[in-house]
Amino acid sequence: MRTSLLSIALFTFSFSAAQAADFPLASCAGWNGTLVSKTGIDSSTAVMEGKVTRADFQEYCKRDPGWETTAHGGKLTVKQCVATYTKANGKDTYRSTANCIEGTLSFVPPRGEPLRVTFPLPEDADVSCASGMPPLIKQFKLLCPQAAREFLLMDDE
Repeated sequence: MRTSLLSIALFTFSFSAAQAADFPLASCAGWNGTLVSKTGIDSSTAVMEGKVTRADFQEYCKRDPGWETTAHGGKLTVKQCVATYTKANGKDTYRSTANCIEGTLSFVPPRGEPLRVTFPLPEDADVSCASGMPPLIKQFKLLCPQAAREFLLMDDE
C-alpha cells in the first residue's frame, strides 16, 4: 500500500512539473514568469496569467546575462542574486489578453504601460530581442495557436 501511495504521489508531482510552462517575458536577457492560468484559447477572449517564482529567478541568475554573479565577474553569489530579485520582483504578476479573431494581443506588466500588438506584423516589423517583440509573439502563439499558424508565426509551418 505504501508503494502505491508513493507511486501516485510521485506520478502526480512529475505530471504537475511536466505541465509547468513559461509565461514568456524575457526578450533575450531577462527572466520568464511561470504560467498560472490560460483560458479561452483561440477565442476573442483568450487570457493568460503568470507570476515570477524563485525558480524563474534561479534560472536567470544561473544564466546571468547581466554579469552580476561571481561566476561571471560580478559580486553576488547565485543565492544572493535570487534573493535580490525575489525581494524586488517576487510578487510580480502578469496578464495577457488576446482577441484571436482580430489578431490582437495586450500585455499588462506589473509596472509600466501595457503593450498592444496586432498580427500579422508588417513585413518590416522589428522582431529583434531589443524590440521586446519575441515574448509578445510567444504569448500570442500560446493564446491563439490557430491564428498564429495562419499568420505564419508557428515553427511547424
